[in-house]
Amino acid sequence: MNEDELERTIARLSADYAAQLPGTVAQMETLWRRVVAEELPSLQLSELLRMAHGISGSGATFGLPGASEAAGELELFLDRLIGSGRLPGPAEQETASALLAAIGQAAVRR
Repeated sequence: MNEDELERTIARLSADYAAQLPGTVAQMETLWRRVVAEELPSLQLSELLRMAHGISGSGATFGLPGASEAAGELELFLDRLIGSGRLPGPAEQETASALLAAIGQAAVRR
């Protein structure tokens, strides 16, 4: 594979990643709503943490450093929330919603 082919492949992979990110964020928002509604919150929080970790690690690789940064913040937030053993209050709900929105907007800003 020559350099031009490699660049095209990387650009295609980055575009694919950015295109799927809104769907991933929508899944994360659904999980978050279930946490707030107290529907198996520990399972939902663990899944959200896993998804945030994945975006945190891969976003910048695919040209979305803003998504990586916001997902990293969400990951730390969720880790602290899980460690507290309690459900999120109104301020925490607002924080999580803002971080999820920031991740989703990162693909649009591309």
